[in-house]
Amino acid sequence: MVCRFGKKNKFSWAFTLPEFILTMGIIGIVASLTYSGLQRHAEEQKSAVAIKKIYSVLSQVTLYVIKDHDSSINWDLEGYSHDASEKAFNYYEPYFKTVRICSNDPGCWRYPSWYLSGYPYLKETEFYNYMFTLADGMNVIINVYPPEIVMRDFGVKVDRPTVVFLADINGDNLPNTMGKDIFAFVLRGDAIVPSGVDDSYSCNVKSTGLTCTSRVINDNYEFRYY
Repeated sequence: MVCRFGKKNKFSWAFTLPEFILTMGIIGIVASLTYSGLQRHAEEQKSAVAIKKIYSVLSQVTLYVIKDHDSSINWDLEGYSHDASEKAFNYYEPYFKTVRICSNDPGCWRYPSWYLSGYPYLKETEFYNYMFTLADGMNVIINVYPPEIVMRDFGVKVDRPTVVFLADINGDNLPNTMGKDIFAFVLRGDAIVPSGVDDSYSCNVKSTGLTCTSRVINDNYEFRYY
């Protein structure tokens, strides 16, 4: 910066070219950080709305399913069975507004999908998957898992094979990652609970992210994982 004298010994400050370039660079960095922060906040707000919506839909539909098909303890579901996943879907399907039903064929889920740690979760469909797409664009996998897997992977205590929903809240769009746009919900007894309700140990950037649903909800929809 240089000092220039004007009339009657008055002076003014002026930037040299390198100083001007440096100042503009700093302003650009600050503006970029501000925009990135605002964009991330907007995306998180959108995700929060979507999680609330799918949680409400699954909970409400489950009430109708229980009314029509008795308590889930009488469904006689077998873990890791495509037939069991299809049976559960058939119970739920009349109450969903679906635009695609894929069973375990391609078309209702984007591959690959990822753990929060960055490792692959699904590179292709598993034999026991049953997949569909809701009218709002959310892709959903409905599976039936044995109780030990439900506790180990999804952090929910159950005493029999039960239904687990994986909802990709932004459908075919990226990042297709657990805890970012994929969230799990579990049928415990006759009610839907968020994954991690009993233990959210895997909700961190070095693990799977499968139990992040309850963490996000309990943290007032703050997506902060460490």
